[in-house]
Amino acid sequence: MRLPKQTGGRKVKRVTLTPEQVNAIVSKLHEPYATLVLFLAATGLRRGEAIAVKWSDFSDNVLHVTRRIYDGEVGTVKSDHSERKLPIAPDLLDRMRQLGNHEWVFQSREGTPINPGNALKRYVRPAAEQLGIAIGGWHDFRHSLTTTMRRNGVHPKVISGILGHAKVGFTMDVYDHVNVEDFRQSLSSVASELLQNVMNNAPTA
Repeated sequence: MRLPKQTGGRKVKRVTLTPEQVNAIVSKLHEPYATLVLFLAATGLRRGEAIAVKWSDFSDNVLHVTRRIYDGEVGTVKSDHSERKLPIAPDLLDRMRQLGNHEWVFQSREGTPINPGNALKRYVRPAAEQLGIAIGGWHDFRHSLTTTMRRNGVHPKVISGILGHAKVGFTMDVYDHVNVEDFRQSLSSVASELLQNVMNNAPTA
């Protein structure tokens, strides 16, 4: 049994990033980190799943997620529901192919899977800070995808399946975030309907 990692009492605050913010961060990074950020933001994979992807995991444009790297060790995915097949957008797949035909899609100069902790500390965080974007960590891209899909009307069951969760409620409770823009849209539509009815029923002089 693995014990939970110690965080020193610090609670990580998750940030929901806009596509513009993700693209801005990507523009500040060199490879393979730039494409890794895009891949995480577009697929919602966990960081350990993403760095464990091999080209042999693909069948055409469909990725079969079967393994993860945790604390530097290669193993199976977190649960049965975490094993899943995800179609990868052709443009993203083309960009990934430009990284080279190595065993690991996202690999270091030594030919090993990249170290996500070092990548976040040395490259991703500094790039975000230069742009004035505060990020909690790799999981922010996973949270951002969840919120974006929900706003776009994707069914919660589909979102849960993409993320590899067993329970839809967990996905929505933990990974979906609402803010003032969600409130604005909801309240605006109600207000518009109310005001329209008021105007229609207004007494004439």
